[in-house]
Amino acid sequence: MNMVKTVLENFNVNTLYLEDRDNTKGAGALTREYMTLRNNMGHYFRIVPIKPKSNKFSRITSLITPFTYKKLYIANYSSSSVFNDIYAYKGDNKTHDDALDAISAAYLILSLGYKERSIHFGNQIFL
Repeated sequence: MNMVKTVLENFNVNTLYLEDRDNTKGAGALTREYMTLRNNMGHYFRIVPIKPKSNKFSRITSLITPFTYKKLYIANYSSSSVFNDIYAYKGDNKTHDDALDAISAAYLILSLGYKERSIHFGNQIFL
């Protein structure tokens, strides 16, 4: 958590979107842990617990367009390896897809408006 705290403070984060599958109203274990962290910091940030609603494959394949047209670039994660990882994903819970899922969630949250975002994620409550 020290690393997370350092990132939150040094990058002056004002909203933290957090995937919490237990509860998106602030009662989930992960959300409570980050609320405790925030309460012990001198830096205030909003916490938004989210739970993906849409199909994971459709979220992950949403990355193809931005990587193809070079609108999204992540150092040390070239477009060809992104495509390989996307096409390797079979939805069988055997493929390591956590990084792609996190990148796709961040991309969708940052690039879509509120209405479009609600298709992929439930209602958003700022805590």
